[in-house]
Amino acid sequence: MNWKSREIRKFRKTYAKYTFDCISEGYTLAVLFDEKDEVKKMGARWNPDSSGQGGHWWMPEKHLADTIQGTVGTETVWEWLNEHEMIVGQYGKIDAKSHILDNLEDADEYELYHSAVDDYTAENTGHFHVWENIGIVGIVGFVGWAHADTDMSYMTLEDGRSMWDDLMKSGYRMIIREKTLTPEEDAV
Repeated sequence: MNWKSREIRKFRKTYAKYTFDCISEGYTLAVLFDEKDEVKKMGARWNPDSSGQGGHWWMPEKHLADTIQGTVGTETVWEWLNEHEMIVGQYGKIDAKSHILDNLEDADEYELYHSAVDDYTAENTGHFHVWENIGIVGIVGFVGWAHADTDMSYMTLEDGRSMWDDLMKSGYRMIIREKTLTPEEDAV
């Protein structure tokens, strides 16, 4: 994420209080230049963009419950960040297995195959599981990729989108299966 001031202001116009538990290293923040010193005092860290141009602030999970003197009295850093419309989403490595298990039914699943092969075997396919309600993606499969494994690997939505784009560029495509109707649905 490398937002300019205009993008941060646009994000804040439609901001909804961030209610997802922190299930990662911390939260990615949308911080304007004149706010940086204040979030830095609370423990925020700068994450430079890999391009060398800009970057973004993030708040480590260990500081979210710290209490500070806010505009309405004593409040937590998490409450202050929400009040100032700064929390964008999860940051860093996800540690979400317990949260995922509680929300399995909420996942959207996408199966991908590599277009250079004719069979949809496990070696040629992979799965994306998207839990938009908690802001994470789980992946399994994709032999030859960094996250390839038989166990689920978790990442932020932003990292999941980036991996999806990379897979599409390398020749993977989504498998679209026709839905088999139940007898009740077929009778309608």
